[in-house]
Amino acid sequence: MKTSASKIRVADKRAARLLCHAFNDAMRSGAEYKAALVKMMDGQKSLIPELRSLDSKSVLAASNLQVNVMFPNEFRKNAIQMITFLLYKHINPNLGGADRFILEAFIDEQLLPLKEWQQ
Repeated sequence: MKTSASKIRVADKRAARLLCHAFNDAMRSGAEYKAALVKMMDGQKSLIPELRSLDSKSVLAASNLQVNVMFPNEFRKNAIQMITFLLYKHINPNLGGADRFILEAFIDEQLLPLKEWQQ
């Protein structure tokens, strides 16, 4: 079985860390979930050049986040999916399925547990 080389760059992990940190900070400061996602995207535009032209509200509107999140544990899952989406759609479109899986695990490690967001 032939395996392909990972296309995850150092810049991708850096962007993931920045986005996670911004999201964690927004949630800890008491921001509502969707507002925290907007702050995460908009707040990192100066540090992640690929996000400069991103319209964060359009990204949220196009995502499944239009539907109310029913259970608190889904916040983390949806945040991980959103950050992964930003990475492969806007930052590094060369990421394959295996790379996305690895990045989801990396992002999961970077995000604080739900209980810490709600303190």
